[in-house]
Amino acid sequence: MDTRLITAILLRCLIYSFALLLSWFVIFLIAGDWIYGFHSRIFDITRQDFDLMHYCGMAFLKILVFVTFVIPYFAIRSAGKRRNLPE
Repeated sequence: MDTRLITAILLRCLIYSFALLLSWFVIFLIAGDWIYGFHSRIFDITRQDFDLMHYCGMAFLKILVFVTFVIPYFAIRSAGKRRNLPE
């Protein structure tokens, strides 16, 4: 498989993942009270615990995106640049 294709796929996955993270954050800001009201009827949860779960979920997604897409992207890019250097 071509390394350019792999880096393009990783970059596209990174963009989609951050779009998901940004949309999660915006929806949480706009409709956080409604979402909390809906979930507090189903689960016995305080507002602080609800906010903490969302904050930790967003942090986990961000770490997952960096480990899965950003680090391999830069590793492949740097390995490709080193391979093209004259010996």
